[in-house]
Amino acid sequence: MLLPSLFQLAVKSVAEQIHDDNIPIDFNLDIESSNAVVRELLELDPKNIEKLKNCKNQLSTLTELDLKKCKIDVEGILNLKNFKLNSLEFGDLYHLKTEFPDPSNSSGINIVSLLESAVNTQEMMIHLGFSGEEDKRYLIGWEEKVSKLLPSLQSIKINFDTFCHKHKLSNIYNSFPNLRILDISFAKGLSTLEGIKNLEHLQKLIMRNVELKDIYEYKELSELKNLNVLDVSNCDNACFRVIRSLLNSNVQMKNLEFLDCSMTFVKDYELKEFVKRHPSLKTVVAMITECNNSYIPTIDLLNYNSPSSTVKSLEYAIKNDREDLTRNCILIIAEKLNTNHDQLNDSEISEFLNALCYVLIDTKDVRTKYQAIACFARSSFFETKRFFNSFRLEIPGIVEFIFQSWEHLKFSETKISAVPLILTIFKRIVDSLRFGRIFQDGLLNFITEKTEELPYQYPENMEYATLILTGANQLMSLKHTHKTVSNNKKEIEELFDVAHRLINLDPSSYQQTMNGLVTHINQASKKTLKHLVSNFQAVQKCYEQFMIISESPTKDSQKNLSKIVLRLMTILNPIDPNEKTKALMSCSILSLLLAKNLVENRGYANTLLEQFNNFWVQTNLPNGLLTSEKYVELNTIFTSEYSTDGSICFGLKLMSTSINTEGFVTNENWNWMRETSERIQNNEKWMWNTRESASSVLNEMSTIEKESIS
Repeated sequence: MLLPSLFQLAVKSVAEQIHDDNIPIDFNLDIESSNAVVRELLELDPKNIEKLKNCKNQLSTLTELDLKKCKIDVEGILNLKNFKLNSLEFGDLYHLKTEFPDPSNSSGINIVSLLESAVNTQEMMIHLGFSGEEDKRYLIGWEEKVSKLLPSLQSIKINFDTFCHKHKLSNIYNSFPNLRILDISFAKGLSTLEGIKNLEHLQKLIMRNVELKDIYEYKELSELKNLNVLDVSNCDNACFRVIRSLLNSNVQMKNLEFLDCSMTFVKDYELKEFVKRHPSLKTVVAMITECNNSYIPTIDLLNYNSPSSTVKSLEYAIKNDREDLTRNCILIIAEKLNTNHDQLNDSEISEFLNALCYVLIDTKDVRTKYQAIACFARSSFFETKRFFNSFRLEIPGIVEFIFQSWEHLKFSETKISAVPLILTIFKRIVDSLRFGRIFQDGLLNFITEKTEELPYQYPENMEYATLILTGANQLMSLKHTHKTVSNNKKEIEELFDVAHRLINLDPSSYQQTMNGLVTHINQASKKTLKHLVSNFQAVQKCYEQFMIISESPTKDSQKNLSKIVLRLMTILNPIDPNEKTKALMSCSILSLLLAKNLVENRGYANTLLEQFNNFWVQTNLPNGLLTSEKYVELNTIFTSEYSTDGSICFGLKLMSTSINTEGFVTNENWNWMRETSERIQNNEKWMWNTRESASSVLNEMSTIEKESIS
């Protein structure tokens, strides 16, 4: 089963924390941990090679270093001497030719001098690799000199090399007769393997994408008595059939146990004949060949013949950094889950799910991550009843893996193109919930939270995100409506949030949510109400919602707000400085609702306003409360036939806060304030104290005018 070990997860976590500079490398690691953490660091970002310069003491146990993706500078080369390495692999080095010049070739590099500067433990070095795709213009005769410098070498990797009459492969055979492993993948100009029989101890030969001009030049492989691993993959030239060449050369490697012939042109009958000639053969990798669906009972054949062989193939591809094979495995899995899932049992599907999640966790390749995400978004199995019923417990973890994997996509274009895939996955989950399926509450909250964030970063997805949020919020509304939450502070807060999101997305669902919210607020204890007012911005949300729906032709939502505000006002203390702003907001909403005749218990609402008005004299309120928006609100209150004495008095008190604010009131607004106050003062409809409040405003305005004249 493709699952990371606890050690792998710990290594990944530590490396990510170091990469993000959340923790310093101020602790010592053992050999295995040092090697694993540094390997993960360099996979996360090759530029992390710079961190090694400052952490040589903490990583003193480091023995293996793979720099094939790193561009190392001279300082980095010299820093390698601080480690006791027994395995070292380089990527491109040509940029260092000035610092390590080849005396016999102005465009070459003295690899021997570079190694002398880098390797501290020359006697201990077992593996040396050169993986860069550059033209390897190394010092002529470097093989013999390196063999003396590093006498214990047992493994050499030299990829993308170009062989010629001056630089022959036989130089490596002759200089390193004790090699156990040789990797000459992507070699050019290679016409023969002549002399390879001298590598009597060779156990593993890797020659991916290597085409010999003469098919009979493979013959000496038969004399490698210890060879048990052969990799001849990646030969995509239809004119060059490596397995056929091995058969025609009558090559027989009696101890061969493992063959990788993936991505080659090989017929089913040819592979079966090759297996027949090699009785020790245990495993053959035959992905992306004409043998994709072949079956050979005597060996473990890694192809796409069955779900288990597909998963094994994927595991092999991941562990050997074969991204091309990994992506092809994902395509095969996606195809099976899209068109053939009815033919798979739950155990087989579970294997596929684990494999895809392992890809999301483990791979660093951007295209591979994208492909795994696309599989979840596009394969039809992931919208079936069977998926949601049989794998209900796994779904929350899968969704989080997918989103975290998307977050780690490095290239912006790929990340942007994957957003619709993420939203498609979210929508499928939300749609499944609408049909009565039950998941943990956290899953819907997670989807809602992430869907809200995405349109701000990627606005082109706003419409799709809105569709998902509408469905999610409807579900959350229904959940709370049918649940006893009256004294559950967190649930009521969540219901407020749901209503706030629905107000523009889905008015009908908003109304349904508000109906439930009114019920819960009315049943809530004073302690719960106090929490909502003090710790949670319930009043603020009511005010914001009212301003949004104030022009709506539907009055039920506004009536619901009036009920909530009336209930919350019972525990507000207008004298408390911490609650004064909330009290002002509540009075504003209530006054406006009275003006619109949307309060059922008008007498109670008016009494509440009068009580608050009595608490507030002018000195209690800060100046400058009258904003341009408030002028509109006040005009609604002052001109409505449904306003009460309490709401008119509140409006006058609010208006009076701007009289003494220098430069705040325009001439137009000043005249409006005067005319409004005069109209209220002279209207016998209002009670004496209301008209007296209007007179107070006029007297203060008159005083200010006289002072300005004098």
